[in-house]
Amino acid sequence: MKTMLLLLALLSATPARAEAPMNQWLVSAVAKEMGRTPSQIRKSVTENNCEGRLGATEECLSVKLAAREIQMRTQYARAQKRLPEARDRDKLSRAQQAWIIFRGASCEYEATTTGEARSYGVEERACQSSMTETRIKTLRAYAECGNDNC
Repeated sequence: MKTMLLLLALLSATPARAEAPMNQWLVSAVAKEMGRTPSQIRKSVTENNCEGRLGATEECLSVKLAAREIQMRTQYARAQKRLPEARDRDKLSRAQQAWIIFRGASCEYEATTTGEARSYGVEERACQSSMTETRIKTLRAYAECGNDNC
């Protein structure tokens, strides 16, 4: 487990990379969750790539955060299925709930320290998206672990 966590820490410390485009399933799921059409979702993330005007950037980051939330829930469900004991599933559930609270508090703090009130939403969504991406990797590692020492 320590090795897995170290590996995840190293992976999250690597330089930024180009983001893969969302697949059709994810675009549809985000559209449904946000009450939009798939073409609106694709347009939000391809036209401005989360850079540019503040409103467009906030919209793009909202779409990407929604996509990561869906991916995180998917990996969480996979990790839960792997656990045969109810007590272990409960522990993972409590850990996930605590992580969500931590992410919210941490990103709220980070966004308020940027100095510009008008960019608060952008900063908070960027923080939540980044932390969620790391959590997805952690949950995927839990889901793919094949022994009891994970």
